[in-house]
Amino acid sequence: MIRPLISLFFLFIISAQAYELSLTGILHSEYEQTYAKDNNTSLGDDSNSFSTSYIESLYVYDFTDDIFVSLGAKANYVVGNSTYTTPEYLRTKLSSDDINQMMISEASLNYSDDLVSFSVGRHYVDFDWIQGSIDGVIASIGNDEEHSLRMFWFNEFEELTYNYYVNITNINENLGMYGMIFKTHFTDDFELSIYNYYMQDLRNLAGAEIKYMHEAFALNLAYTRSDALSLALYVYDEEFWNASMEYLFNQKNYIEVGLSKTGKNGLFATGQLGSFMFGQFYLSNQVDRENALNGFAHYLYVSSSWRFDLIAGATQYDNSYIRIEDALFAAEIDTYLRYQYNSNVAFELGAMAMRVDERDPLQSNQSLVIFNLVLSYDVI
Repeated sequence: MIRPLISLFFLFIISAQAYELSLTGILHSEYEQTYAKDNNTSLGDDSNSFSTSYIESLYVYDFTDDIFVSLGAKANYVVGNSTYTTPEYLRTKLSSDDINQMMISEASLNYSDDLVSFSVGRHYVDFDWIQGSIDGVIASIGNDEEHSLRMFWFNEFEELTYNYYVNITNINENLGMYGMIFKTHFTDDFELSIYNYYMQDLRNLAGAEIKYMHEAFALNLAYTRSDALSLALYVYDEEFWNASMEYLFNQKNYIEVGLSKTGKNGLFATGQLGSFMFGQFYLSNQVDRENALNGFAHYLYVSSSWRFDLIAGATQYDNSYIRIEDALFAAEIDTYLRYQYNSNVAFELGAMAMRVDERDPLQSNQSLVIFNLVLSYDVI
């Protein structure tokens, strides 16, 4: 499906007059430490670090006002690394060979007018529970400001970032995944989204989110359920609740507080397509575990040059994967700082720390520091 579109792209790229081109390069470094818990004398403290060079590009060429093609690519290369020496810790990390990848992130032929849009090929999507590049078809009617219905099918998923890679092919033996997202505005203040994703005989995921927005205040409530069907290997049904309140003041300060809750089977199957959208924490804070009740607070400050992000939360959860442990406790705090030097250059610094229960048989205490030099360039 992708190759004909790539050929079509190169046929018109030389003569392109109505086009957009964006290039982003990131020099990324991270240093992670994992700490042995007091009751586990067989494991010691250990560290892992690596630096990568990451590039992504997107080219869009307009044939007419309604018809256009898009082609995007990503590449990543590890320029230096020092891995964990403890086998138990090393198994939690991708190797350099896993992260050293090149991929086509977009290669699609698209039609879009004020009412209808249609796209075939490879697309980069940001849907609830699905975030990455998919091979398939997307069609939509309406617009998100009033009422819209988006439908899609895909049979391959791929995602690459500067420290992460996943590729899932031949989904459901090439039957793929079908999806529908419906969005409507009751009034200017209320918005409702309903979605359903279906893999024949394997799993059905359905959910809804309602938002109330008035001036600088917002209230969100969402529920998702993932049911195992007749041929599913992981036979457990899963569910997730999420509620939050948001407030923006002085146009620069944003505060959010919220709660989330998983069901008795956690979210193991729900996140299988490489997306971790059910949690806002970089190190997870165990929000995907069984009966995980999480409370969090999020603060964001944005100015013309600076962005500061802080999120902190605590989670009570259960575990039965290796041995049964109830009412475990984890806490995490993540901080991010971004400085926009000019329109093309930015610096990012992040620090994250997570502490988990001494009785947790799966997760260890962690801390992580990351640094990014971001170079971006846009041509229109």
